[in-house]
Amino acid sequence: MLAKVPKLTYDGRVKKAFVFVLSILTLFALGYFSFPKAYALSSPGCLKFEGEKCILVDTAIGKISTEPQKFVQGIFGIVLGIAGGIALILVMLAGYRFMASQGDPEKINDARQQLISAIVGLLFIIFSFVILQVIGVDILKIPGFNP
Repeated sequence: MLAKVPKLTYDGRVKKAFVFVLSILTLFALGYFSFPKAYALSSPGCLKFEGEKCILVDTAIGKISTEPQKFVQGIFGIVLGIAGGIALILVMLAGYRFMASQGDPEKINDARQQLISAIVGLLFIIFSFVILQVIGVDILKIPGFNP
């Protein structure tokens, strides 16, 4: 006769631990990105000049160009990176919820719906950038607009 597998209980400790670890990582990331680098303490923030004009600024989220085309490219990269990170976290959370469902059809369905929603949301964001690229570059022929 096979041994009976003990049923896992979910009493909220796992969720509290997950929220605690996520909050510690968030605080670490905010602290890392909010403090200026040692070389930036003596400069006003401009890293590159072209004549009298500042064309590259050091910020908390990285080096950002002041030229409109490169600025838009930088913002698109940041937004897409954040969206991808959020989608990855949602997919991992859905996988955890699926594993912790203990065979309950309602919990399995909720986890599956969350997984599908995360993937569809990421696809919407990716295709919005593709549509913006098609409209901005191919149709309107905006010079230098390559997100």
